[in-house]
Amino acid sequence: MNHYMEKARYLEQVIPEYQGNPMIEALPEIWAGDTVEEMLSEEAPHHDGERMLDARYRMHCIQRLFHYFQPLEQHIDIEQRISRCIRQGYLNRNPCTKEYARILADGYEALSGRRGYQFIQGFRPNASGFTIIGMSGVGKSTAVEKILSLYPQCISHDSYHGQPLVLTQIVWLKLDCPHDGSIKGLCFQFFEAIDRAMGTDYFPRYTKSRYTVDVLMVLMTQLVNLYQIGILVIDEIQHLSLAKGGGSEKMLNFFVTLVNTIGIPVVMIGTTKAMSILQSEFRQARRGSGQGDLLWDRMQNDLSWEIFVTSMWKHQWTRSKIPLTEEMKDILYEESQGIIDIAVKLYAMVQIKAITVGSDSFSARDFHVAAAEKLGLVKPMLDALRTGDKKKIRQYGDISPVSIEDYLSSYMSMAKDAVPEKVPEGKISVSEQVVLKLLELGVEPRTAKRLSGRALAAKGICPNVADVVKEAYYLYVMEGKESEVGEATDNDDLRKQVGYGAMKQKGLVDETEW
Repeated sequence: MNHYMEKARYLEQVIPEYQGNPMIEALPEIWAGDTVEEMLSEEAPHHDGERMLDARYRMHCIQRLFHYFQPLEQHIDIEQRISRCIRQGYLNRNPCTKEYARILADGYEALSGRRGYQFIQGFRPNASGFTIIGMSGVGKSTAVEKILSLYPQCISHDSYHGQPLVLTQIVWLKLDCPHDGSIKGLCFQFFEAIDRAMGTDYFPRYTKSRYTVDVLMVLMTQLVNLYQIGILVIDEIQHLSLAKGGGSEKMLNFFVTLVNTIGIPVVMIGTTKAMSILQSEFRQARRGSGQGDLLWDRMQNDLSWEIFVTSMWKHQWTRSKIPLTEEMKDILYEESQGIIDIAVKLYAMVQIKAITVGSDSFSARDFHVAAAEKLGLVKPMLDALRTGDKKKIRQYGDISPVSIEDYLSSYMSMAKDAVPEKVPEGKISVSEQVVLKLLELGVEPRTAKRLSGRALAAKGICPNVADVVKEAYYLYVMEGKESEVGEATDNDDLRKQVGYGAMKQKGLVDETEW
C-alpha cells in the first residue's frame, strides 16, 4: 500500500476548463519555474568539521554525493510538460459526469462476465504525451522520478462540494519496458505497479490466466477508468530494439492503441538507441510529440556546467580544502564530456583515492588518473563524443554504466592497515558520538574533542549521550565562540579526572582519540 496517499484538498482553478473537475482541483498548484527549481534542489548534507573525521567515516560521507541533485533548465521544462499532460488528460475524464458513471458500469459488467470484454471502453484522449531521448547517464530517469515525486501518487476522495465522491485517484504510474520488448511483459508490469500503489492483487489475478494481449489491454482500460490514472511513464524504451520477429513494430502499434483505447497521456523515456525505432513509425512519432519531443543532450561547458560543478564542489571531505579552479572545471568536463553520472563519480573517485592513500588532497591531474583507471570501458564512447563525429557517435548506442564500488574496494584494501578500527567490538564510543554531534552544531573539531572530555567527566560513569552533548555545548557557549581553540589543559584532560578508569573499562572512552 502506498504510504504517501493524500486526502483530496480541492484548489480553486484559474483556467476555466479546469474548474469543476475534482481530478484536476485535487492536484498541487501549477508551479512557477523558480518554485520547481527550489523544490527539486537536493543538497547532500555536509559539515566542514567532517573533514577531521577518520577515513572510515569519510568514506561513508562521500556516498552522499550520489544523492546530490542540481536542477537545470531541462528539469523545469519536463515538469511543465508533465503538468500540462496530466491536467489536459483529465479534461474528458470528469468523474462528476454521467459519461464516467456509464463507462465504469459497462466495464464492471464486462469484468463480471455479464457482457463481453469488447464493451470496456476508455475516454476520448485529450493529451498524447511526449518522448524524452538522450544518452545514458545524462539524468533522464532521475529527473522524471524527482519530478513525479513532487506530485502525490495517490489521492483519496470522499466527497466533492457536498456530494459523495468515493474513489482513489492514481496521479501517475511509472513502468520499465521489459528487457525483451515483450508486450505481455509490459501489461504485467502495469498490474504490478497498481498493486504497489494500491495494495491490490491484480498481478497474480491476471497473470495466472492465459489472457491475450487484447484482453489484457481492456483490463488495463478498466483500471485506468476505475483509478483515474493521470499519466503513464514508460522508461527504457530502447529495449524495443531487442524484440524479435517484428516485436518493436508491434510494441509501437501497441503504444498507439494504448493511448487511443485507454485515453491517458503516455511519456516514453529512452536512450539514443530508441530514436530510430520511434521515427520508423509515423503514427507513433506523431502521437509521441503531443507536447513536443525532448532530445536531452549532454551538458555543454557553459554557464549550466559551471553552476552544476560549483554546487557539487562544496561536498568535499579531504582534510585539505581544494578550491575550484578553471583548470579543474575544464578537466572534469573533458573527462566526463558533460555526462552528469560520470562527472559525479569522477569527483567521488579522486576524493576516495586522496583519503585512502593519506595525501588528503587532489589536483587536476588526479581526474585524468581516475578516468584512466576506471573509465576504460566507456573510453571509446567518450572519445567519439570528443571528436564530435556523428558517424562515430552513432556506433555507440549507450554509455555503459560506471560503478565505483570496485574502485572503492581496491583503495580501501590499500588503506586497511593505515586506518585501524578504534573500538574492537565495532561500536562507536560515547566520546566519539558526542564529538560528531558537536561538529554538526558547528563546533571546531579540536574544541569538540576537548569539551567532550570535560562534559564526560562532569556527567559520571554511565552518561547519556544527549546529556553529555548538552553539557559540552553549554561549556562551548560559556567560553564564547571567539575563545582560544588551543591545546587542553591538565584540568580539561579526561584522563586526569576521578572515575576515568571505570569509564574506560565500560568502553565509554576511546583512548586512541587523544
